[in-house]
Amino acid sequence: MGEEITIRRATLTDYPGFARVAWETQEHHVALLPDVFRSVDVAVPEEYFAQLVTEDDSDVLVAERAGEIVGYAALYLRRATLDIQVPRTVGFIGNFGVAEACRRMGAGRLLFEACRDWTREKGGASLDLDCWEANQGAMRFYEEMGMRVTRRWLTLDL
Repeated sequence: MGEEITIRRATLTDYPGFARVAWETQEHHVALLPDVFRSVDVAVPEEYFAQLVTEDDSDVLVAERAGEIVGYAALYLRRATLDIQVPRTVGFIGNFGVAEACRRMGAGRLLFEACRDWTREKGGASLDLDCWEANQGAMRFYEEMGMRVTRRWLTLDL
């Protein structure tokens, strides 16, 4: 069946493996939405990765298989700040990716479950993310994981 996939918190030394999968995830978005995304050499700058890994209200979780990073989730906490909102803390997945060669092997499911656990540990009331409509595979995955649509972001091209 192959090597076991494990999930752990990223460290600063994980940046090269993380960056490789983040770049592949970026290219997936370029293919889906070339009018929104463009190819770049570095999808996530190392400084931003370091910030996520070292701050208290954020983290990067990585999926590892045979010593290689094959997926990641970048997480942070959001807090309601407007008087019109119920005071609460929310875990937010800012970026999520699994290497194409390792999709449908359980890495995404394990990462998502770890994101849910991380959010609970941090006192989050919910786990949120946004997803591009064109990314129907991701939409199906998130719905299979129990997520539901609560908001839509609409665009008018001019």
